[in-house]
Amino acid sequence: MTDYRYPSALPVTTTGGWARPGWFDILEGAGLSPGGAPPRGTPDGRASAPGVPDGKFGPADRQELLDDYCQLAIRDQEAADLDILTDGEHRRGGWIEGLTASMPGLVRRPAPRRLGAIGWDQLPVYEVHEPLDQIESIWDFAAEYEFLRARTDRRPKVGMPGPYGITTELDFSPVYASRRECADALVPAIRSDIRKLVAAGCDCIQIEEPLTPSHAAEDRTPENLVEVINAVVDGITGCTFIVHICFGSFRRLPYAKRTYRWLFPALLDANVHGFSLEFGAREMAEIDLVGKWDRDRILSAGLIDIKTHYSETPEDIIERVRTCLEYRDADKLEISTDCGLRRVPRSLAISKMSAAAEAARRLRETG
Repeated sequence: MTDYRYPSALPVTTTGGWARPGWFDILEGAGLSPGGAPPRGTPDGRASAPGVPDGKFGPADRQELLDDYCQLAIRDQEAADLDILTDGEHRRGGWIEGLTASMPGLVRRPAPRRLGAIGWDQLPVYEVHEPLDQIESIWDFAAEYEFLRARTDRRPKVGMPGPYGITTELDFSPVYASRRECADALVPAIRSDIRKLVAAGCDCIQIEEPLTPSHAAEDRTPENLVEVINAVVDGITGCTFIVHICFGSFRRLPYAKRTYRWLFPALLDANVHGFSLEFGAREMAEIDLVGKWDRDRILSAGLIDIKTHYSETPEDIIERVRTCLEYRDADKLEISTDCGLRRVPRSLAISKMSAAAEAARRLRETG
C-alpha cells in the first residue's frame, strides 16, 4: 500500500475492462486459455473452462492464472495513476460473455457466420428455454470486489450488466414476448447481486446498459430503461450508482447509432447518481445535453477513445475536460474511457490512461 489520497475533483477511471497482456493470446492459440465462462454455477473459476483440453488446466491452475491476470490489471491501473479501479474483469472472458454462458436455462446456438469481416452475427446466441426469474445470481461480483479491495488502496469499482444489458446475447423469444419481459425477469437476480456487493463494502457500482441490438422483439425506450434501472437500485443505500450507456464496442466497432438525444431528458428519471457516456470518440458531440442535468448528477465522461490507436496527450484530454467543465463542476466530473479497454493493446491502454491521469493532475493544480 502507498500514501495515496483520493482526489477531491476529477478522479480518473475506466468503464471496467482492462487491456489483456499479449501472452494471453499464446494461451488461447494453444487451446489453453483459462478465460471465458466457467461451467454453469461456478463463476469463481473453481473448474476448468469449456474447451480446455483435459489435464491442461486444473481448478487450482485456472484460479492461479486468473488471480495473476487480475493482479496485473490492478497494478497497471495503479501505475497509470488511476483513482477508481476495477479488477480488469478478466475472469468474465469479456464484459458479458462469461456471465451469459454461466446462466442456467440457456442453450448455446453457434454463430451463424464464421468467415469474412467482423460482425455482430459472428457471436454465439443463447436461446432461453426456461423462465429466468428463478435465477438467484448472475455472477459472483462480490468475490471480484473483495479480491480487488484486498489488493489496492485506490477506490474499488465493480461494473455489472443491467437488466437490458444482460439480454444482449439472448434469444428470449421461446419464453418471452419482448426484451422488456426478459429484462424484468432478471431484475431479482441483479438486485440480489447488488445487495451482496453493498454488504461486502462496495460503494461504487456501474450498471452497464450499452445500446446493443436485440436477437428478438426489441422494445427498449427511455421509459422502459428507467423503469428497469429503478427496479434494481431503489431502496439500496450506501453506494454510488453510475449507469454506463455506450454504443457498444464489438471488436472496437459500435453497435448503434451514436446519439443520446432520444434518451434525454427522460433518462434523468433514473434514481442513480450519474451517467457514464461516450464523448471522446465523437469529438465531444452532444455534451450540451449535460447542461440540462440537475447539478448534483455525476458525469463520468468517456474522454478516452478506445477505438483509435492514437494515444491522447494530456493536452488533448485537458481540452476535453475544459469542455465538460462548462456543464459540470469538477467535483461532479470523472475522467473515463468511452468503453472497455479489453481489445486495446496493453501498452496503448497504459499510455492513454497515464495521459488522462496527468491531465487531471495539472487541472487540479491550475483549476
